[in-house]
Amino acid sequence: MALTDTECKKSQPRDKQYRLSDSNGLSLRIDPNGNKYWNIRISVQGQRKSESLGKYPEVSLKKARELAYELKYKYSKAEKLDELKPLFREAGEDWFNNQKDTWSHKHILNVRASLDELYVCLGDKRINHITAPEILKIIKKIEARGSLEVAKRTLSRCGMVMKYSIAHGYRYDNPAGDLVYALKSKKVTNLASLPASEMPEFLRKIRGYPCDAQTQHAIMMTGVRVSELLQAQWDEFDLEGRKWDIPEERMKNRLPHRVPLTDMMIEELQALRLTHNQELLFPHRLNNKEPMRSETILQVIKRCGYAGRMTTHGFRALFSTVLNESNLFSVDAIERQLAHVPQNRICSAYNRAQYWDERVRMMEWYGEQVKGWL
Repeated sequence: MALTDTECKKSQPRDKQYRLSDSNGLSLRIDPNGNKYWNIRISVQGQRKSESLGKYPEVSLKKARELAYELKYKYSKAEKLDELKPLFREAGEDWFNNQKDTWSHKHILNVRASLDELYVCLGDKRINHITAPEILKIIKKIEARGSLEVAKRTLSRCGMVMKYSIAHGYRYDNPAGDLVYALKSKKVTNLASLPASEMPEFLRKIRGYPCDAQTQHAIMMTGVRVSELLQAQWDEFDLEGRKWDIPEERMKNRLPHRVPLTDMMIEELQALRLTHNQELLFPHRLNNKEPMRSETILQVIKRCGYAGRMTTHGFRALFSTVLNESNLFSVDAIERQLAHVPQNRICSAYNRAQYWDERVRMMEWYGEQVKGWL
């Protein structure tokens, strides 16, 4: 039943606080000390919300009703607008599909895993309702598993979805923006790599280890990433033209890369070709449609006594160190051979054979160093 001004005036304090109800969630609260305050209770996003509208009689019954009506309209309109905002899952998928054509297959899988982890708790929440503590709770769970790098990358990808949402007007801030400061710091350690002086003994042990010939050939010191080598297909190689063209979809930087082939590398490839007749250079022994795992090589390295001292990435680090310390080749040519993305990415995009003549000489020189180790 609606209040009257007379009821408001005549209401007397009691031992405990009580209320006189009006329409639209409006009520007059009477405190034990005699003070009277207007209050409105409304439902926002399924949750009860209470707001004070001022003290009676400074705010009259008529004015309190006007304020109550305005607030109810305001929140009703806001809720209708919120219904137009996408869920986090929807915004995440839009961002993912908008970006994935520029990513490698491996990166796509990693981003997909991050989004799926975020979707468990945030997927069905409106993008504009998500708060920093909710995001941090998810990231801290990942961190608690000991996956510090995964936690950092998942947070970064959450932030990218938020930035995408800001650009589309779904929200006005990025709640993931400063959460990196709440994460544990990870001590950076370089992946193990042997010095050149130990390579003769290392390669002697590797060559003498009883494993299949395919694994032996997989230790080809070309300077490329191990994933780029193990996923290589025979149709990428031109032995007569002495070049190996790696397509952009298999490169970390999404740029095609060309590797000069030396006499020693060609000999290795010809010997490898005699071991099988599959499309992949290094097919998995249980499924020839899949490449050998890098762990296979790593296990051989460990069993030869080099656990913690040499890794599959160590061959690439060795390649860089030996070439840079030689002072025979330009830093730009070495970096290009390592397929590191230059600052001027656009310039590099149309020329996968930058510094080609110098890189051919470089690879021939490095090949002679490797021969000296064997």
